[in-house]
Formats: sequence, structure tokens, C-alpha cells
Amino acid sequence: MNAKMLFSMILALAALTFGQVGFSIDAEGGYASNIFANYRQLPDYYQNFQGYLNYDALSEGAGLRAFYQGAATLFENYDARSYSLHQVGLSFYNYINESEQQKLNLGINATMRLHREEYQWYEYKQGYFFANYKTALRPQLYGYIGVNSRVRAYDNLRPYSYLQHVAFLRLSSFFNSGTSLIAELDFMHKDYLHDEATPGEFAELQTDGDGQNQQLIGILRVAQAVTLKTGLSAQLTVRRNLTSSVRYLIDAEGYYYSDEELFDDPFGYEAEQFDIALKQKLPWKIQVELAGAYLMKHYSNRLALDLDGYPFIDLRLRGDQRFIGQISLSKAWHVSRSIAPMIFSIDLSFTRNDSNDPYYIYNTRYFSVGFSQSF
Repeated sequence: MNAKMLFSMILALAALTFGQVGFSIDAEGGYASNIFANYRQLPDYYQNFQGYLNYDALSEGAGLRAFYQGAATLFENYDARSYSLHQVGLSFYNYINESEQQKLNLGINATMRLHREEYQWYEYKQGYFFANYKTALRPQLYGYIGVNSRVRAYDNLRPYSYLQHVAFLRLSSFFNSGTSLIAELDFMHKDYLHDEATPGEFAELQTDGDGQNQQLIGILRVAQAVTLKTGLSAQLTVRRNLTSSVRYLIDAEGYYYSDEELFDDPFGYEAEQFDIALKQKLPWKIQVELAGAYLMKHYSNRLALDLDGYPFIDLRLRGDQRFIGQISLSKAWHVSRSIAPMIFSIDLSFTRNDSNDPYYIYNTRYFSVGFSQSF
């Protein structure tokens, strides 16, 4: 960051004269046919509540936001899994020039996840920092460069605490035909913070790796405005490991969520994912979205196991294929002209996960109804 940019940031912060308080709430309730995402197919009902409080200080070309976000997820049959999330943070933006073709974003936040006694080892504390810069390379072509870092501490599973850094480059191009094209390359690096063994009560769940984890992610996204009310998008995401030495937990009983990072670290596999979505605006301010995704995961150093926890004779590595289909309906309801509209939503989704490890062969159906309101 040069002296001119730093000086402009200081001037912008000094000029922040207008403050505004904002608040939003979200509530959702639903049903999942397979709440742990594994072969046991155990269903449950859940509720999710979220609140967001922010204070914005704005000036011409710059803004500073302080915020708190709290969320709670409650389960009916498996209440011990209920948990809450709490986050506080600051974010800042500044347009570097008057034409608003160059923009700097900075932010920092702290997060804490809290669980019931039976799942306290899920709990973590996290610090997160990000910085990114946007510039116009030519008309309708924008370039982005950015970094982010997070440090996560698991107090009851110290060997899984880590420091992670990400650097990315992105190009976004927009055409008069209504087409947009985005290409992005991410470099990710992860180091564990502790070498000591997991506490004894978790010894039967532990599989450790030593060393660094590095991964490249490539993203290509195409979107097309078909009509003024119809939009279509498709995205290809590819993960490739440069080095992989992850630590993950194994659970043979089936009472832990298998997609949780502790059990399925993204650095532990390479993958290809294809996403497609169609959005359509309907009369009466209703919007419908149809979406689908197909994901292939190739695990680097993780043997497929039978349901007794033993490797197969051919020592095959785990490989998964996942299909997700989703339909979402939302409607904006204007209660008053002085506040933002209330958004009602209904979501239906189906997930099919196939694997050469029978523990991870399952189907899951989700249904939820929710609303959100900003003030």
C-alpha cells in the first residue's frame, strides 16, 4: 500500500460524518430426512434463527461498518446437537478515485461457536482478516486481487487448530448482450498450530497428518440474462492439491455430521464440481430458482472402509460422487413503505451421495420455510 493510498484512507475515515443503525432478522424451520449425512438415515426437524445488527458510518466514497451477527440452530430429536454462533467485526471500503473504478475493501472479525455439553469438542474460536482490491482494466472488464487469513482454535481438539491463508485473482467481464464471465484462481495454504496428540477420550476417532497443506482452486462462471426476468448461470470449480497432509476424525457410530470440517477437510481431496441455476421472476413479486450441482471428490490419503471400520482388501482410496437438486420460492411482502419488504421463502432440496465407502452412501431430503426482515 503506497503513501497516497494510505493518506486517502485516513482522510476518508476522518470524513465519516453520517452514521446509520441497521438490523435484520431471519427465521427458518424445516425437516431433514438424514440429519447426520451418513448411511444411518436419521431424520430430524430443525429451526434456525439469525440476527444481524450493524452501525454504518459513511462519507462520499468511503464507508465503515461495525456489526454483530448471532445465530442459533435447534434440533428436535437430537437436541444435543443444537448450537449457536456469534460474530463481531469491522469492515471498510474506500473508492480510490472519483470515477469509482478502483475500490479497496478491508475487514476483520472474530467468531465463536458454542455447543451443548455432548458436542463441546465441536466448539471453536476464530479470527479472520480480508483485504481485496478492485480495478477497471478496461470498459466492462474488472480485475480483483485479494488475500484473507483465518486462525481457528479448537479448545478441546487442539491438534486440529490451524492457520490458513488464501490469495486470489479474479477477472470479471460484462457484455452488452447480458452475458457475464468470471474466472478466478485461488491459492490456499494451511498449517496446524499444535503437534500434541488428541485427548484420550477421542483417541479412537483420530487420524493425523503432519506437514503443510496447499491447494489450488480454479473457478469459471458464465451467466446470461435470457430476458429481463430470467437469468441462467453455470459454474465449474476444480480443486487440486499441491500438498495434502490433513487431520480428520473418523466416527463409526454415525452421530456426527459427516460434512463437518473436522471429518471432511477440503484439503483432504481433489474435486470437480459443476453448478447450474435458473432464476425466474414471476408475477406478484415471486421469484423461483431451480439449481443443481454435481460433485466428484477424489480423496488423497484416505482409505475407504467397510462399516466395521476396516480397509478393503484392494486398499482403495475413498471416492464420492454427489448430486444436489434444489427449488426455491421467495416472495417480497411490503408491510410499510418506511421499511424494507419482508421476504418469505420455501426451499426443497434433494441430495444423493454415492461412495466406495458404504458409510457415505445416503440420500437426504430437505424442506424449509422461512422469512427475513431488515429494518
